[in-house]
Amino acid sequence: MNEITIRKMTAADIPQVAAIEKELFTLPWSEQAFADELENKSATILVAQAGGEIVGFADMREIAGECYINNIGVKASHRRKSIGRAFMQALEDNATEGAEFITLEVRQSNEAAIMLYKSMGYIKVGTRRGFYEQPTEDADLMTKYLERVVIE
Repeated sequence: MNEITIRKMTAADIPQVAAIEKELFTLPWSEQAFADELENKSATILVAQAGGEIVGFADMREIAGECYINNIGVKASHRRKSIGRAFMQALEDNATEGAEFITLEVRQSNEAAIMLYKSMGYIKVGTRRGFYEQPTEDADLMTKYLERVVIE
C-alpha cells in the first residue's frame, strides 16, 4: 500500500477532487465550486494523496470561532484505511485557537461515518429533517466542543 499524505489542496488538485465528488455524491460540486472554495479565506480544504493520486478530500469553513465541515469524501478503493480519521484530526488541528466547536451533518444511514465521529468525541445535537436529496434523508447534526489549553 502507498503511504497516504494529508496536505492542503491546490488548484492543480481540483479535477481529481471534483471527480471523487462526482463518484461519491448525487448532487456533486463542480470544478468551479471547488475553485471558488479554494479562494474562500474561511475555508480549509485538504486532500489525501497516495502516490500521485488524490484519494480523498475534506472541506471545513471557520467563521467567528465556529467550524463547519462541509464535506469529507474518500474513494471507495481507499476506505477503511483511517483516512477519514486523519482528515478529522487534521481539520481539528487546523481550527484556529479561538475556535469553540466543530459541527457537521451526516446522513442518518451513514453508520460508518457516525461511528467514526462518535469515536472522536462528536455528539448528536439535533436532526435536520429532509436535509439530503436524491435520496431524501434526514441528517444528524453532530458537534464536538473543542477544549483549548490557555497558557497565561
